[in-house]
Amino acid sequence: MRKLVLKFIFGFVILPLSIAGTLYYLNGRGFFNIQQIEVVLVDPVEGQRAYLKPLVEQLQTSLKPYEGVSLWNINLKTVVRTVKGNEWVNRVALKRAWPTTLQVHVQAHEVKLLYLGKNGKLLPVIGDGTFLDPVEAPQAPDVAVLDGEVFTKQSALRKKAVDVIEELPAEGSFSRKTVSEIRYDSKEGFWMTLIKTGIQVKIGEDQVALKAARVGKVVDYLESRQFDARVIDANLSKKVLVRLRKDP
Repeated sequence: MRKLVLKFIFGFVILPLSIAGTLYYLNGRGFFNIQQIEVVLVDPVEGQRAYLKPLVEQLQTSLKPYEGVSLWNINLKTVVRTVKGNEWVNRVALKRAWPTTLQVHVQAHEVKLLYLGKNGKLLPVIGDGTFLDPVEAPQAPDVAVLDGEVFTKQSALRKKAVDVIEELPAEGSFSRKTVSEIRYDSKEGFWMTLIKTGIQVKIGEDQVALKAARVGKVVDYLESRQFDARVIDANLSKKVLVRLRKDP
């Protein structure tokens, strides 16, 4: 019985206290001081790495003051607030990699569209229609550009533009990848410009997926017959109207 009690005391009292004392000693000697902060991008969107690279570098710089702080004692909530102070950050999770590394896992907002400002810089637009900080053209993601001052102050309209282009297929003759610009008319709804041909497509505001499928077939047909179209009007109930460049 006595041996059992001694084992109990050693296993549940002396040993934990010894370990805690050792850790306390090492912590006081700076053994757990952060030497490296790793920023890890989580599921970055294809085609937006060039846009994110300088933002990640800026974030890395902003975290420098936490180097040298004990990994054991660091206030993780404060670090999270610092990271979330960057508007391009959607989600953040922290992980201690003992003994001296702090990992910052960041998921960025996906840029859905761009808006060309008066200063010539491009403003990224995210899913809810919010503008992010402007970027130079070489850094900008490869997405369609909103054209027109009507988008400047109306975040709801920018959100609608995002919803409309999201209804386009990811691949194909008429898809998100083939649209260079988006305009809006209060009477006719949304217009899109195709990158390859410059064709203007009137898509409206509703049943976009259905209309996009029709436009894709029309674009394929025009290319196969080598017709030079200038306008495709898909904002009709059951048909698509094509105006060739020679038409009035």
